[in-house]
Amino acid sequence: MRNLSIRHVIAIAIFITLYTGFQGGRYFFANRIQELGLLSALTLFAVGAVLTALNIKDKDLRWSWWVFATLLFMAYTFVLPGFLFSQNANVAMLPSILAAREFLVVLLCPALYFLYRAGYEVERIENVVLVSLVLLMLSYMFHYFRMDLEAAFFSSDHTIASLVTYDPWRGYRLKTPSFGFYLITVIAPMMMFRSSTPAKKLIWIIMTALLVYIWSLTMQRSMGASIVLSVLFYHFFFARKARLGLFFTALPVMIITAYIGIGISFEHLSTLDPETDGVRFKSYMIAWESIKQHPFLGFGQQSHSTLTEQDIFWYKFYSSDIGLIGTTFKYGFVGAAVYLLFSIYLISRMISTNWLYRAQYGDINVIIFALMVVYIAFTINIMLTPVFVYIPGLTAGALGIALTSIWRHKIDKDRAAQDSR
Repeated sequence: MRNLSIRHVIAIAIFITLYTGFQGGRYFFANRIQELGLLSALTLFAVGAVLTALNIKDKDLRWSWWVFATLLFMAYTFVLPGFLFSQNANVAMLPSILAAREFLVVLLCPALYFLYRAGYEVERIENVVLVSLVLLMLSYMFHYFRMDLEAAFFSSDHTIASLVTYDPWRGYRLKTPSFGFYLITVIAPMMMFRSSTPAKKLIWIIMTALLVYIWSLTMQRSMGASIVLSVLFYHFFFARKARLGLFFTALPVMIITAYIGIGISFEHLSTLDPETDGVRFKSYMIAWESIKQHPFLGFGQQSHSTLTEQDIFWYKFYSSDIGLIGTTFKYGFVGAAVYLLFSIYLISRMISTNWLYRAQYGDINVIIFALMVVYIAFTINIMLTPVFVYIPGLTAGALGIALTSIWRHKIDKDRAAQDSR
């Protein structure tokens, strides 16, 4: 009974971290609940690190690597961007460092791996992921209908105004909890057919219908197209190892096509009114001028407690809305290169783990498959969405690395058990 209670407490802590990390709490109390999620990640990390340090003596645990690599990564992302912004904007450094606290969510990655090695089942972790995503979508619909979107859009409180977006074609729209929304979009249709009981099938049928309705409300064309394209990419290029040759053959054509497409898009955006449809193009130009002045390490991390990007550059300038250019603006070419390498690493890791899982168990893992599809989609959409430098993408990246590490270890253990029989 005691062990069961501990498992429940761990499940609740994982749920809080995932739910807040995927921005389920952004619609109320100015997203203060996110602090609870960061605390949960820190607590899970501390508990997992202590448990494995005291009880697991296997060399393949690599305890020091998991702990110190994570801490060094966080130290870099906390301190350097905050220091750079303080120097470039002539403001205090500490608020910018605190503004980067969402990077604490990466502690979820070693935490989940340590908990698994200490005896917490990966199946339980994946069940918590599914529950988190379902409740994320239900809470989104609740807040969509309870809020006055137009009033929120014109609110003087930036934490409220930032929840709503507007354009003349689609009107006022409550922003979705992006990464979680796209993940469950991939997962729900698959779970309709994979669920083992009629009750579970019904739940996923309802979720699929709800997701169709949300897509009709938000009409996110570029990301929707990217998800469809990434599923096609998987089937054409990554479903089997033998198809990798086709991918590398097609890669030059894809690069040229992307280059031409970006050029056409920029040319079109340059003709639009910068106060309405041309906001993004003007933001690109502002960012590029800043990049030329701060090319290597970027302008740094803003803080709403001192000065914001809008105060310094333009009232409609948001580096988070301009993709890789925005990432380069904030972190420089060094940060942009790390971002690209990290994106490629995540995708390749998910693909290779998917192959291992399929070879061992005869099917794909739904959550790993969904993470892979959405990683590819955001990489395709990289000029618009720099997701891996904000908490939803950091949460998903931490979850992906943790699950692939767990499943790789479990697959090796299952193979060794089979060979010993």
